[in-house]
Amino acid sequence: MKFCRNLQRVIDITDPEWAPYWTNYKMLKKFLKKMPSLVPSDAATGALVKEDPDSDTTSMHSCEGGDVHDECEANDIPPTDQHEMDLGEHDPKQTEEEGGPIKRTDGRRAAAKMSRNPGEVAFFKLLNSELKKAIHFFDKAQLEFDIREARVREGTEIMKKANSLMVNEKWSLMAKSLYRLYKDLLLLETYAIMTYCSFSKILKKHDKVTGHNTRIAFMKNVVNKANFTHYPKLMQMITRIESMYEEVSQSLIDEGKSGLYEDERLFINMIHRLNEQVLDTKEEEGAPDVGERKESRRQSKETTNLVDLGTKSPTSPHPNEAVSTLRSLVEENALNKRSKEGLAKISEAEKEKKVKRQLMSDAPPSKRTCASP
Repeated sequence: MKFCRNLQRVIDITDPEWAPYWTNYKMLKKFLKKMPSLVPSDAATGALVKEDPDSDTTSMHSCEGGDVHDECEANDIPPTDQHEMDLGEHDPKQTEEEGGPIKRTDGRRAAAKMSRNPGEVAFFKLLNSELKKAIHFFDKAQLEFDIREARVREGTEIMKKANSLMVNEKWSLMAKSLYRLYKDLLLLETYAIMTYCSFSKILKKHDKVTGHNTRIAFMKNVVNKANFTHYPKLMQMITRIESMYEEVSQSLIDEGKSGLYEDERLFINMIHRLNEQVLDTKEEEGAPDVGERKESRRQSKETTNLVDLGTKSPTSPHPNEAVSTLRSLVEENALNKRSKEGLAKISEAEKEKKVKRQLMSDAPPSKRTCASP
């Protein structure tokens, strides 16, 4: 419930044009609640699959079964790709912590069994549809930001060369344009991280409801290969915008001016903190290369004036509601993290006490008396 609520709050502070492209986590959760009622009878199972005599795999070609069929048609879901349900593509060197080596044939048998369940077929079609939507949006958003970056860079060069322009406060205007682009780039990173966590968390719920073990394979074979999982291009854009702002900021300092309002700096700072928190969640979900990205973000944050809250800045005449929403979200996440850490410490202390009591009960009576206070 907490993740779903936090996801909604993040959606509310981002560009409304992005709203249709976030993972429909609530819809997937509701669908999972119906899963137990969608298990077919043995008689129905035979009508749902078409066996290929030359293969161990089972092809999925139907989405029948009452509500499932309606759900599929309502969402205009494309045909399911084989990898959506193929759970046997594990690395043969997979560690014991991940469940030990898994044979490809075992995965195919599991996929074949799941493909006989119309609820499973429909769920993975929905999941695949959400995945394709996210990949498409992230790709288009990066292309859009490429264009915006080129335009801002070109504008900065024009500002440097021209002696007179039809604008006042030219460096303040460039600082504002860089702020807007930088803010949107950071929010696109938020989109990438939250989208990754959405897929991991909904698959955890799926496995809990169905008793299957699909999350590790689907995340590794499908989601980890998506463009929103690894996004070096986006991080490079963020770094370049930070460097451009340093240039513009220096020009403003030379004129004795400040480029951003205090609440704008605060908003940037809060996005950075939110992304650090959701990166922690992403790391807990087993995402690769998160440690390296966290270190890169830390260094970036330390070197840019865009998040320097010590800089004297005027107060905005039009306060931004998103700042208070974001601050509230970040503070709640920090409080929840501290609460979890506190509970973990209490749990550990209780375990130690239990072990000590067990040792005392196993000790001879003479030693037990000596050890008593």
